[in-house]
Amino acid sequence: MALNNQRRSFANPAINRVNSFDDAFFAEETASYRGVFAKIAYFLALILLGVGAFFYMHNYFGTHGYSVATVLADGYVIYANEMTIMTGAWIVTLIAGLVAAFAIKTIPVTGSIYCAGMGYAITMTSYLYASQYRGIIVEALVLTVLIIAVMAFLYYTGIVHVGERFRTVVLTALIASALGSLIFMVLYKLAPNSGLVTSILKIQNGPLGILFAVLGVILGACLLLVDFEVISQAVENGVNKKYEWYCGYSLMLSVIYLYLRVLELLARIQNNRR
Repeated sequence: MALNNQRRSFANPAINRVNSFDDAFFAEETASYRGVFAKIAYFLALILLGVGAFFYMHNYFGTHGYSVATVLADGYVIYANEMTIMTGAWIVTLIAGLVAAFAIKTIPVTGSIYCAGMGYAITMTSYLYASQYRGIIVEALVLTVLIIAVMAFLYYTGIVHVGERFRTVVLTALIASALGSLIFMVLYKLAPNSGLVTSILKIQNGPLGILFAVLGVILGACLLLVDFEVISQAVENGVNKKYEWYCGYSLMLSVIYLYLRVLELLARIQNNRR
């Protein structure tokens, strides 16, 4: 009875998902900040491994005489094989991410695949941005780190509190944003020259597009706050140590999302100046 009351006491839906683990509450080994940080470092290392894989493969294709598929600005080139690998990386990460979302016990494996694949995919994406916008990658990385630091300060000093309503609004906005992006992607693939797609692209490259990009960055920052709350509740309420995998993986998802939104914002700002 006490165990059931303890489980109902968690207001955070993400924490409630810990019931998917066996003997989640009052385990002999409970989650700790050190353990969560270790999982975060592990997933970050896999992302960096994916980053290194991109540069290794790009250099390999360049030094072994592979044909150039696309010549970009300022000496940037894309080899035909790279586009195939990038497509494969996106597909693998999508599948791994979906499995991790619905079967959180698999996160040690599926989360590892996702982070390694995303490391390659976001590096390729960053490379494409860098070919068009000088200095954008450094700016995006610095701004992302600063936002993470500010959000951590606001949360852990108690300036910002994460309640149920806040989480609901943030997750609803995330779902709406994901659905909107998916619909646009489908429209772009099916009818790239349609009036609707053309209008959306014009909006994206104008002041209104910058506003939407800013909202995307704000959403990414809010996701960090939700993750900080999940981590704090997991540690303070002594949930099973296995839950550290979920906490670390969830935070890395938010960091990746934030970086991509920052990258998009900086690109739109530079586009608007041209």
